[in-house]
Amino acid sequence: MAHFPYTRLLIGEKKAIAAVGHHFHVLNVHTGEIICSTTKLDGDAQEKLLRSGPIRCAAVDSGFAHLITTGDDKRLKVWHIGDSLELLSERELPKKPTEIGFTPDGQTIVVSDKFGDVFSYPLQPDPSPTPSTSQAGASKRGSLTAHENPSNGTLILGHASMLTTYLLTPEGQYILTADRDEHIRVSWFPKGYVIERYCLGQEKFVSALHIPSFNSSMLVSGGGDPTLKFWDWMSGKLTGEVSIFDAVTPHIKVKAPKWRHGWNDGEGEEGPSESKAKGKGKGKRRGKGKKGTADAPEETTEASQQAEGGSGDHAEALPAASNEDVPMTEASASTPVSSAAQATPGVPEDSQLVFAVHRIQSVDRGEHGRFVVFSAIGAAAVFYAPIPAEGDTLPASAVRSVVFEKSVIDFTVAQDGNVWALLDAEWETAPEASSTEQTSPVRLLIWQDTTLTESPGVQTLLLTALNSKSLLPAATAAQLKALDLYSGLSALPKNVDPEHDPLIRDTLSEVAATPAEGADGKQLTQRELGRLRKKKALLAKIQEQEQKAQASREGTAGTEGEAEREVKRARSESAAEEPAAAVADPETRDVEMSPL
Repeated sequence: MAHFPYTRLLIGEKKAIAAVGHHFHVLNVHTGEIICSTTKLDGDAQEKLLRSGPIRCAAVDSGFAHLITTGDDKRLKVWHIGDSLELLSERELPKKPTEIGFTPDGQTIVVSDKFGDVFSYPLQPDPSPTPSTSQAGASKRGSLTAHENPSNGTLILGHASMLTTYLLTPEGQYILTADRDEHIRVSWFPKGYVIERYCLGQEKFVSALHIPSFNSSMLVSGGGDPTLKFWDWMSGKLTGEVSIFDAVTPHIKVKAPKWRHGWNDGEGEEGPSESKAKGKGKGKRRGKGKKGTADAPEETTEASQQAEGGSGDHAEALPAASNEDVPMTEASASTPVSSAAQATPGVPEDSQLVFAVHRIQSVDRGEHGRFVVFSAIGAAAVFYAPIPAEGDTLPASAVRSVVFEKSVIDFTVAQDGNVWALLDAEWETAPEASSTEQTSPVRLLIWQDTTLTESPGVQTLLLTALNSKSLLPAATAAQLKALDLYSGLSALPKNVDPEHDPLIRDTLSEVAATPAEGADGKQLTQRELGRLRKKKALLAKIQEQEQKAQASREGTAGTEGEAEREVKRARSESAAEEPAAAVADPETRDVEMSPL
């Protein structure tokens, strides 16, 4: 029987929190005993938890007293962790979050989202009621306007691109944000409109940031670039680099399927004409699918993962009762994220290698040196390298790795410097691969001088408890598909079509979900209709540009893209009409020339 893998592990002095599927467990670090768990909640709470979808983001305060989680329903949940669990509050977020965390004092929650915004929320919700758009005379422009927040969150800052991650400095005075457009911004906190500076030098998306505890002025960044970059973030100066691409790519086992972010590009299994036809009909199907998905939250949760890491916004736009759409939807999800179809041998033309750093941490080994530890999405290894001296660039040969038989989902560096790696134990290299050998979902890596290694003989009570099947909920194939562990391989690169661009797709969903009249039957105001028309026109233009760019990329050396041929055809027809018109009306020509 398949089980959910661990997706996040938070380890403190006395407690450890492990997120697995829709649930999380709180364990005693020293004994491995379960202190409390969401699996022990009552029936109604369990059902509500399952409707929320798998845990996507989780963070805990420094005292391990409060835990925050988000799922596919875009609801921020605040839990009190004691001898038992208590759900203190539940707030709706405006967009799908990419990172959540606490301020150093633990009294404020900071959330970044896919629309490029960062909001802050008090630990205890504001008792003042949220303005309702269902009241008579109330404006409905909230669904059309950026920065609107249904839970009265405070806008800190905004980027023009999808925010991938953020960091608060140890003293909480600055916030460092990274986006998909190669930007690293240093802003004041909470006055995010004051930009201190940028750390410029990334050439591809930035997906991971880290400030070492032993050097608060240093920033380590990684993403799609072939190097890890080390910065003095206050001055914006690049102080060092480590070449990692050649050391990491041999261990990347999970590939990004090409059709997943280009299924309507004419090269999919359905063929050019069929794919193109489906692409043209998407807008109408979105509007029709709104009601159907609202009636089936669990199906929405699973379907929403198939395009982009489980976006709840996209779920609202998926069709519910169209027979024509069923084959397309199943094709989009036919490759479980934890299955081998993403890296199946023998079909390299259906997948492509995407390099993306997932997480960066650091370890101070005292006299043995200081090291940076990192992982890459879809790689079956944890990597580490010495931190370079100022001005140095270390080659790929300086990067070392601890290799596993399964891909690494995430890792955590404990306070003693040891590394806890979370593996995708359900992932297989091929559909026919033998599953007789069981893989432990959690591995403990310990340091021996300057070497990080796995010692099978070293077993702790916490490690034994985490590897117990009793803590891993059973999962169906559909639930593993919905988990979408490797969505970053398709979401982070910018060469994706509009339907799978998280920023454009979420906006598309909002526009499609906004009818000409509200749920109460009242017509939208002229101002609101004007905004809606402008947004639709902008999105239509973006789609047209993306389709032309896609056609241009796919065209061979001797073949012109369809868009280019249409332009040339229009020009030739226009040129042919002009002389024909002149010949057909010679008198007009003579009249025009007679004054000369």
